Amino acid sequence: MTNKTILDMCCGSRMFWFNREDPRAVFVDIRSESHTLCDGQHLEIKPDLVAEFRALLFADDSFQVVVFDPAHLTRCGPNGWQGKKYGILSKSWKKDLIEGFTEAFRMMRPGGLLIFK
Repeated sequence: MTNKTILDMCCGSRMFWFNREDPRAVFVDIRSESHTLCDGQHLEIKPDLVAEFRALLFADDSFQVVVFDPAHLTRCGPNGWQGKKYGILSKSWKKDLIEGFTEAFRMMRPGGLLIFK
């Protein structure tokens, strides 16, 4: 994965991407799972690497572009479709996001681009 120039730290089902198989990107998420949602839609979360965004093992200055689109729900039932689709923040979400930004900037090359959504 060292030839990749883009890191998506919380890829989920890659809804952010036009090309969900973009060869320039390494896709990371804490989850690897499949679901059938209440409307029958199939949801596939299949990252290249299962890892926690707050503590990634990539070297400093590894990526030209870092995409950081963490979960943004704090209250969601364990079987709710929104939680399955978008993920759920923990009770320590403020600390988690600070640590996520720290990691994003650590892995981003000087002059690189951080996309936060």
